[in-house]
Amino acid sequence: MDCLEFRRLLGSDPRAGTDAARAHMATCRDCVALAADAQAFEARLSAALAVPVPEGLAERILAARPEATVEPFQPRRRLGWIALAAAASVLIAFGVVRHRQSTSLRAMVAAHVSAPDEHEALALVAPVPPAEVEQAFADRGVTLADVPPEVAYVAECPIGRWRSVHMVSAGAGGPVSVVYIARDRAGKASAFRRAGLVAREVPMADGTLFMLAATDTRFDALEHAWRNALEGLPSVASGSN
Repeated sequence: MDCLEFRRLLGSDPRAGTDAARAHMATCRDCVALAADAQAFEARLSAALAVPVPEGLAERILAARPEATVEPFQPRRRLGWIALAAAASVLIAFGVVRHRQSTSLRAMVAAHVSAPDEHEALALVAPVPPAEVEQAFADRGVTLADVPPEVAYVAECPIGRWRSVHMVSAGAGGPVSVVYIARDRAGKASAFRRAGLVAREVPMADGTLFMLAATDTRFDALEHAWRNALEGLPSVASGSN
């Protein structure tokens, strides 16, 4: 089992309990950290859902309504409450699944850009032809308004079930891994840390842009440049280059 197979397993089974997964973790510290993150999230989720029901609650509810005030059985009203409860359950389940997918995607992106076979890309400094960047996005169904400068590496990388464009932006502040996930837009911008990197997740156009690096010095400038490229907005850098 390699890192990519392990991450795919982790997205569906946070316990990663197979023999192959355990053998892989014995030789890969990054995947051990990812598994620890996933299991910690599962523990928090279980704790949040484990709401104890006070003993005798049902009896107290029934005792609070004297028999004389009990209304005749009304099927429609009861069905209404059942429908409301079902809808609430669906919303809660959707929120849990969405949060779990977001956490899994962050971990997968960080593991992908920090994998040993991606280290050479971080050392590249010569810009790739803009047409190569445009083609990579076009293959993901995305048309760019322009191509930000200093893209030294571009590849169409599958990350789990997500279709991405993986780039490296070279610059004086150090390389920044830039990953665009097409057709999967995050709910809001957020910062996080994974695999020893600082990272930012930004909803952009109809997808999500990830930036990961040793520091976030260049993140503001890159965010504006890529917003211009993906949404056609004026590129105004607010951070260091």
